[in-house]
Amino acid sequence: MKHIHWSLLITAVITTFFAVSCTSENSRSGKGNIDVESAVGKGRIVNLSEVATDIRYIPLETTAESVIGNVWNVKYSNGKIYISDNKYAISIFKDDGIFIKKFSRVGRGPEEYVDFSTFQVNDADGGIDILERSGRIIRYDSDGNFIEVIDKLYQKARSQSFVTFSEFKVSGWYESSRVEGKMEFKYGVTAFIDSLNILSEKIITSYSSMKTQQVDGGMAVYMRIDPPYLIKHKDEVKFIMSECDTIFGIDNRGVISDKYVLNYGKYKALKEQDFDSYTNNESNFITLATGFNETERYMLFNFNLRALAPEPIERVSKGMDGKESVSKNTNVYAVFDKKKENLTFLNQPEKGKMGFREDIKGGFPFWPRFAGNRGELINFRNAIDIITLSEENPENQFIGNLASVISENDNPVIIIVTPK
Repeated sequence: MKHIHWSLLITAVITTFFAVSCTSENSRSGKGNIDVESAVGKGRIVNLSEVATDIRYIPLETTAESVIGNVWNVKYSNGKIYISDNKYAISIFKDDGIFIKKFSRVGRGPEEYVDFSTFQVNDADGGIDILERSGRIIRYDSDGNFIEVIDKLYQKARSQSFVTFSEFKVSGWYESSRVEGKMEFKYGVTAFIDSLNILSEKIITSYSSMKTQQVDGGMAVYMRIDPPYLIKHKDEVKFIMSECDTIFGIDNRGVISDKYVLNYGKYKALKEQDFDSYTNNESNFITLATGFNETERYMLFNFNLRALAPEPIERVSKGMDGKESVSKNTNVYAVFDKKKENLTFLNQPEKGKMGFREDIKGGFPFWPRFAGNRGELINFRNAIDIITLSEENPENQFIGNLASVISENDNPVIIIVTPK
């Protein structure tokens, strides 16, 4: 008999939450207003040139030494591209795609890491900081030499992201436990020098209703873990906690404050919903993913509009019980103009494809998954996908030219956008 452990099947959505205060103790007046309610039904196709000045497509050199696995993260610092993959290695390329070297210190020695969640690159000296899944931060110089270990912030917490300032670090983490048949999650963002020197902290507690399903004689439990996502823009870190209608900021002194309030109006999610209600994409309420990007002028968001989505994308998938089902992707990207305080939902530039219309060079729709150290917006496309797109769109000369210089087994093509 096959048994399926719940911890391996965290796939759906946190459904019932009771948040402690969603405002900061250092709340400032004059917070920005993001009017989600008024933007519904007014989406349009947005050109990339409205928010960016340039886009570069960079085929990465492919050799036996430079081949990378499945891309997990991309960083860009001082003209170098850093790519982590599923083998816990970091491959480093020049921004013309030429391979420089591969960094890996996987192991169980005192100067090594077992695995990692993410990493950061120091602009000043090219050093690399690794966030191990255990919560330790391990620092190396630009040549891969060990510098130091910063012990985990909290023993039971699972750190998912971190940002480094000159004098301290900011960590986004979560901690889970069972409480009377429910899962209790604590989501936190902490500014700290070390575990004994906490500068400031924001913690939200939520309780997840769980949906169970019999699979192959075992029990599967579905829920979603959605820890805070940290972005650094200039000398400030911002983050979202999914249970809050607030975007928080941490300044270079470690002080947390409220920066923006999300106004959902009549589309605000009700509390104490069960699993099926929360995941029902035919409902008329909106929620926001915790991952986002920020530029000098704009903030880029990913909302789930559910029944309010103007162009839902249907997908056929096979469930764990082997049955096929049709689901709808009702997520809609949005761009917020910080100067005008105006939110615009992005209509699909091509049917079934989300993002900005790429009108600068004529490539495929663009939406960032990563950010460079100077605010660059970054994504990638696998070589085989570009070749397939070229075959499906023979009239697109730009994609055809790009496909002509790569082969299907090559490394990905990195896409870097310079924002306004």
